[in-house]
Amino acid sequence: MFSRMDEGPYHFTINGDFTLLRGLYYRFQKEEDIVLLFTVLRKALNDFGSIGGMVKHFYRNDVREALWRVRTHLLGDSDALTFFFPKPLLSNPMKRWNLYLRWMVRKDRVDAGLWDFIDRKNLIIPLDTHIFKIGRCLGWTACNTPSYRAAQEITEALKKYSPEDPLKYDLFLCHVVGIGAGCMGKKSPVCASECLIYSV
Repeated sequence: MFSRMDEGPYHFTINGDFTLLRGLYYRFQKEEDIVLLFTVLRKALNDFGSIGGMVKHFYRNDVREALWRVRTHLLGDSDALTFFFPKPLLSNPMKRWNLYLRWMVRKDRVDAGLWDFIDRKNLIIPLDTHIFKIGRCLGWTACNTPSYRAAQEITEALKKYSPEDPLKYDLFLCHVVGIGAGCMGKKSPVCASECLIYSV
């Protein structure tokens, strides 16, 4: 297969023979999922020219609503590919898409900043287990389980420190405080001496 992708993944997605993907799988994604994913990506590229063009077409100042419209356009009422294109569930924190949006909207040494049609202040933090524990520990969210509401509450808390760019803290919080320091989600005597944001 790879020898037939010499012109790059974009060219393969637009012009390639997806039967070459038969037999592939990745973690929870089976062969039919991978073929369907490339099929809907081809539709997105044919209809809008790029993933960014597609998101821009459906964006109305609410990233979650835009992504739900994307799913409807690509997959209708199907239950397929929810791992990549989540269905309209109010509780889903949409971590993967929010992380992708951070990469594409913000511009610094980490994030590419290729899209200019979404304001950084409208981004929602990618809510993983580490960010959720930190948010609970510091009182940034009252939610008992990870959810989109929890992500919104944590984002709003971060706007107190950076109203125009709350997600600039995401990488530090997740990797340094969450993973690096092993935040457990509640304050303890150890936190006072080891947590870099204990006094926030």
